[in-house]
Amino acid sequence: MASKTEEKEKMMNEVFSKRRTFSNIYNDSVDILKDTESELNRILQQNQDEINQLINKFNYSDEDLNKLKKDIEKDFNISIETPETVVLGKASKEVFDKIYNDLSNTIIGQDEACRAFTTAFRRPYVVGSDPQKIRNSIILYGSNGTGRYQMVTTMGQLLKQYGLAVSNEVFVLNMARYQSSSQEILFLQDLYVALSGRNPIVLIENFEEASPIFNRMLNELVLEGSCVLGKRYTLKNNQLVEATNTLSGDIIDHLSGNDKVLVFVSEKNPTKLMDIFGKSFVDKIDDKVQTKKLDEESLVKIIEQLVESLITRCQSQLEMNLTVDHSINDYLKSIYEPNDGADSITPTVSKIYNEMVDVALKYDDITDATLRYDETVKVSFNEQSLDLEVIDDSRAEREEIQKELDDIVGLDFVKNYLLSLENLLKINQIRKQKGLKTNEISKHMIFTGNPGTGKTTIARIVSRMMKACGILKQGQLVEVTRADLVGKYVGHTAPLTMSVIQSALGGVLFIDEAYSLYRGKDDSFGLEAIDTLVKAMEDHRDDLIVILAGYTKEMQEFLEANSGLKSRFANIIEFDDYTGEELMLIAKSIAKGKDYVIAEDALRPLQDYFTIIQNQGDPNSGNGRLARNLVEDAILNQSKRLLEHPDDEKMNVLERVDFNLGERNK
Repeated sequence: MASKTEEKEKMMNEVFSKRRTFSNIYNDSVDILKDTESELNRILQQNQDEINQLINKFNYSDEDLNKLKKDIEKDFNISIETPETVVLGKASKEVFDKIYNDLSNTIIGQDEACRAFTTAFRRPYVVGSDPQKIRNSIILYGSNGTGRYQMVTTMGQLLKQYGLAVSNEVFVLNMARYQSSSQEILFLQDLYVALSGRNPIVLIENFEEASPIFNRMLNELVLEGSCVLGKRYTLKNNQLVEATNTLSGDIIDHLSGNDKVLVFVSEKNPTKLMDIFGKSFVDKIDDKVQTKKLDEESLVKIIEQLVESLITRCQSQLEMNLTVDHSINDYLKSIYEPNDGADSITPTVSKIYNEMVDVALKYDDITDATLRYDETVKVSFNEQSLDLEVIDDSRAEREEIQKELDDIVGLDFVKNYLLSLENLLKINQIRKQKGLKTNEISKHMIFTGNPGTGKTTIARIVSRMMKACGILKQGQLVEVTRADLVGKYVGHTAPLTMSVIQSALGGVLFIDEAYSLYRGKDDSFGLEAIDTLVKAMEDHRDDLIVILAGYTKEMQEFLEANSGLKSRFANIIEFDDYTGEELMLIAKSIAKGKDYVIAEDALRPLQDYFTIIQNQGDPNSGNGRLARNLVEDAILNQSKRLLEHPDDEKMNVLERVDFNLGERNK
């Protein structure tokens, strides 16, 4: 057993290792140390956090620590100051009771979860832990908006406040960034930083979306406290690089837990995590903490906090005394969605504040204002009353979308199908809000048909329609082809595909000529793009709609070759070629959009011309593009004709002669 003198020297070596080694200071410069007490005090002050951490790590008794402290002070003629917040040795129950009280006062409505979460952090102090391994692993699960992330960050702050950690930082490891094995070095670099930094907590999220390879490493961290790396690495400019010299002294072949607490945040019940990590992982974790949906009392308290925060921000930032009528509280309560928790309210409060900023900038003499809700959110000041735009006008947007659908020529089957799908999704939302069971409905679609049949136009409307009825959060359309998804070298495809998918989250990803993604079993890059896409569709089923488009025959062959895709696309919509009459109507619409009209005597010949072209059955005939090209050519011909006959006053009329149909029929 090591003597007290050896323990003292060991501690001094660790304390001074970052800036000056013990041997350099003590053995080589004893005389200098005696004459530079102020310098030593400065060094000790800079290393105070490390001293505190070491004191906790060694777990000495108070008597031993006091004796060691006196010996150091005597030997070096210095004084070591111990902060009041430092807990010496085993953290007391009283300290963790204070942590629980502070935590539960911050996270409203989650007293039970706060108690369990606090217990999880106290557990290692009771049962003991190896400072080289993971201190503890916790599963924190529950619905969105129930305070899970706030609970973790608040705990980090409290650990620092009560002297149980040297930092209040929480390292967030977003596993959605590592969906392909080609991202191994990126994952290892981030994991190394997470485990070697000052942060006491590592929050791990979106592990459902990560490559199984990296989840296996997390599994090993939980089960063994550290994980072995498949290759040897070394540090170069603080970056992990594969080691070329195996004799190097700074080889990194494993990652130690370094006394970190791992917190796995999820919406899923822990039993569902067995599919990802296995039974041993779930059984190993003693602390499974569940946040619950807010009850009415908690909801009222949260709304009161949000309103109070709004008043404070207006006072401090806008120099405005804001009075908030209770009708605002009632309004915020009415828009609360149980499945989204507080997240369903906070965006509206943020919008109200942003509107108040605009009001303050426009009217710079406001000192007092009153906020109330009367069909709309209103602010009153200086005998004026203004409506604040804080509600998404989804109804007006939906009416505009319906008008666009009605104006589209043909595609009656497609439009009716979309409306039926929208109704079904709306009913599912209502059932979900009422706590009733819902059937999983695939929202992904396949559009088949020839070019120019309106596939892109309908995809754009789908994105806006799903946003207006609350199915999607953003409603953007991201249109891509194979070139945007498939990389040019090994390891490039998965990150490229994921970057495109990330840009489409909350909206629609429209892949034109999707059949080109698969060029046979030897097309490894294309297959990797498809695999990445299929996984993302599963991981983001509630926040992403994928639409594949292409020729009917090629798309059928593509789906037959990839059963994984076929099973995920229940909505296959065929876009028929336009009839001659429909193309004539499309031509009229295109001309109107350009501020032209087509002469009456030109309409029938146009329709006959389109019918002849369509009856030829050429898939490349153009369909809508044919009509557009014909109108644009007619505008050019009209311009030439008008220059030759400047007295003609019909500047906006496209005559039959302008379409040059006689030449086209030859």
